[in-house]
Amino acid sequence: MPITQGLPVSAERQLAFLRKISRILDEGKFTSTYKFALLLSLTNIAVKNGDDSDAELTVQLDDVAREFVKLYWGMAQPYPDEPKDILLQNRQASKPAKVITLLAPYASTGYARHTRHRVHASAAASVVAKTRATIAKDVLYRLQTVGPSTEAAAVRSDRFLYEHPSDAAGCAALTQITLKPGVAACMRSLRTVIAAMVQAHWALWVREHNPTLGPDRNLEAFLFGTNRVPLREYAAWLYELQGARCFYTHAKLASPDAGAVDHFLPRARYVLDEPVNLVLASTKANGDKSDHVASEAYLKLWADRNTNLQLNDLPDSFAARLAPGALPATWQDARSVAAWMYAAAERDGVQAWNGGKQFARVGRDWRGILALD
Repeated sequence: MPITQGLPVSAERQLAFLRKISRILDEGKFTSTYKFALLLSLTNIAVKNGDDSDAELTVQLDDVAREFVKLYWGMAQPYPDEPKDILLQNRQASKPAKVITLLAPYASTGYARHTRHRVHASAAASVVAKTRATIAKDVLYRLQTVGPSTEAAAVRSDRFLYEHPSDAAGCAALTQITLKPGVAACMRSLRTVIAAMVQAHWALWVREHNPTLGPDRNLEAFLFGTNRVPLREYAAWLYELQGARCFYTHAKLASPDAGAVDHFLPRARYVLDEPVNLVLASTKANGDKSDHVASEAYLKLWADRNTNLQLNDLPDSFAARLAPGALPATWQDARSVAAWMYAAAERDGVQAWNGGKQFARVGRDWRGILALD
């Protein structure tokens, strides 16, 4: 569980860090979308495994590979509008991105759920290993290189995120990297900004390299949106789990369809489209909460529920939809994300939703609720 140790990273360092991330996105050479995925993956891992201090963070490349799999899983399926093809994620049309090639056979919607789940389970180790190898060999040493290619590589590379061998052969043998002091803290503090920047550049890259898309406004929703996850499938499961009542108001719901599936930890702040983060709410409560952080009273209800929630209690439809090699989010994962989110809310004086039109400032009670004290 991330707990701040020592002094936090200063605002000045965070701003300098953000400028360097911006430089990667503006000046880096992108022959594929892998560098976007690596930045997002490292930021997500920093939220779950890092803390807010000036500490290093060792990152396993298998964990990065699993983040890649989750990011590319929906993108390995055909785009729903014209053209009905998988979107190009690599500049070479004749050589599709390796991760897309790995995932495409398993992304078929033609499988029955139980068949898809069985096929995915047998493919998981291979998909993770091959994705890790691609990241190590093709992405790690390129991410921090910016500026014109006429400059010497040593001048163009600012290794402010992590150290690494200088070439593909040297990186190929890596199984982990270490984020430098304060990097994880900066990623955690700036996560919303970094994600928005990376996703905007990623979508622009895909649009530019898939010219038949034109001004299609559905692209961003397809790449990163909620429509990739059919949340309504979980309504019946949540309805039973919650005793046919709204999670927030405890009012009786006539049926699963009478409620709305809500992300307890707002999706606008962190994408956790998994049962551990989902609740069934009345339509009004869902609308009132919107993208607000819920108050600590609701946090306790959510924590109590998840403390007793076992992975084998999850709906079958969820297990069937997991990408090969992707692991379901556990209560430990969700608790880490919640700790990051509520620490930021306390620090920034956020007004949390407390039911109806009521709001209350986030205090320190969240630490005891999440067992951080």
